[in-house]
Amino acid sequence: MTPMEILNKIVEAEVNARSVFDEAAKLREGFDGYVNEHIEALRKQYFERADKAIAEAKERESARADAEIAELDKKLETELAALKAYYDRERESIVQKIFKLAVDADA
Repeated sequence: MTPMEILNKIVEAEVNARSVFDEAAKLREGFDGYVNEHIEALRKQYFERADKAIAEAKERESARADAEIAELDKKLETELAALKAYYDRERESIVQKIFKLAVDADA
């Protein structure tokens, strides 16, 4: 092979190498875009799941809090009814004692 043929082969190999490199760069860009799209889709799915889980947890906590408040209200109403009944019973007794003290003081 002559030096000119060798030089032509080297130039041709370099042109082919550039072409292969350019094609590889294009494929890499396409693959990077593909990967980034899938990463974004997965990120979106995970955020949607997390938002759904947070909403469900808030709903459960709200329901639990409402049940606890209802239970405390019921307990308060029971205690208030008992105190009112006690007050009504004791009031009459105290009024009679005060009246007796007033009558005895006049006598």
